[in-house]
Parts: sequence; structure tokens; C-alpha cells
Amino acid sequence: MGQKTGIRENDLNVRAVDGAMMPAFLCEPPDQDAPLIVIAPEAFGLTPWVRAVAMRLAHEGFRAIALEIFARDPLPAGSDMPSVITRIGRTSYPQVVRDLRAALDHAQVSGEKLGSIGFCMGGSLSLLLAADGRRLDAAVACYGPLRHAAPLGELRPEHPLDAMSRIRCPVLGVYGSTDRTIPLADVNALRSAAPANSDVHVYDAGHAFLNDTRPEMYSADQATLAWAKITGFLRRNLT
Repeated sequence: MGQKTGIRENDLNVRAVDGAMMPAFLCEPPDQDAPLIVIAPEAFGLTPWVRAVAMRLAHEGFRAIALEIFARDPLPAGSDMPSVITRIGRTSYPQVVRDLRAALDHAQVSGEKLGSIGFCMGGSLSLLLAADGRRLDAAVACYGPLRHAAPLGELRPEHPLDAMSRIRCPVLGVYGSTDRTIPLADVNALRSAAPANSDVHVYDAGHAFLNDTRPEMYSADQATLAWAKITGFLRRNLT
């Protein structure tokens, strides 16, 4: 594989199982049979950075589709962080998992391998998608919380860590040693529960350290190491 040219970009809509139309961004290398990866975004939705992740994966030889998981619940432009956090609290994780699967179904072609990658809350969703009972060949969780902060209920019926028992594909966990939002004890529990051929790596960084549009969080050197790990993992398991 390696860096590809001739990348195609396409804004489209994915029809969810409830009929909702979900904006998405599909980025593809020239090879139509390339493995397909669905991207579960951060709390901010389908941002320019998430689109850049899709393009990055396409340049590495993967087809990548990023979904606007908040299509049913948009916030006004420039909304403050408390509004973003409140929206997360009213988001149904089971619904988003179904939406991510619909994105895979929309973009899938015959026979290619399927993967997922997610960041922050999207990392949790990537694990839950891998546990949903349908085929996935690899899942990457980048600093995804492993236990929900709020009590379990209709919107959060299961902790991602508890869902690990149903995951059959290899998992890559990418976490930060100084991330105050995710206890290292949970990361170690993920390492113990992950299926064969999985990898859980802790970097010298905090939360959201891969996002270079958030300078207060970004760690360039650790991000470089983590992206190399992510790319290698996806190549081993999807090609």
C-alpha cells in the first residue's frame, strides 16, 4: 500500500434505518476494492479535522466514510462547550451505532474488509460497533472512554468495556498517560479483555492529542507515533 494519488472526495447522504438522512464524507483511493473504514467523530461531529482524517486514510489506501452522527440534533455554529457536552448527554449510543453500520452498508462493495476508527466519544462508539454482532475486521479506539460517566440507561445501556466480551476482531486502543478523563485502570482492563492480535498503547500525552486543530491538546511527536501505529494495525488486519 503506501501513499496514494488520485483520491476522490464525495459529500453524500446516508439513509439510517429510521429513515433519517445523515450527511457523510466519503474519501476513496483509486482502488474501488480497497478496505472500507467508518469514522466515528469526536463530540463536535463531522468537522474539517474529521474530514482530514478520512483523507489521510484514503492516502494510505483505505476507503473511508465519516458520518455526521449529530444530524438529528445539530447545534448552532459557534456553540459553546457546555452545549456540546449537553448534546452528548442526550445522544443515544445504540442509535449512533446503527447509524455507523448504515454508513458501512451504504459505502460497502462486494467482499472488502471492514474497519472502524473513532476519537473521544467516537472511540467508545468504535468499540460498541465492533460488538454489535455483525462483521467487522478491525476496530480502533482513540482515547474513547471505556465506562460512561452517567448511569446506564436507555441512551447508554452498556459500558464499552463490558461490550468487549462480544468483540471478535482485533482492537487497537490509543490512549494518553495524562488523560484525566480515562483512568489507566480502565485502559489496563481493556488490554486484558481485548481479543487476540489486539494492541493497547499508552502515549505520553493527554486527551485528544491527535487533533492538530486543537493546539491546547495536540502533541505532534506523540501523534506521529500513534498514527504510525494506527496505520500499521489497519494494514495488518484489513489488507
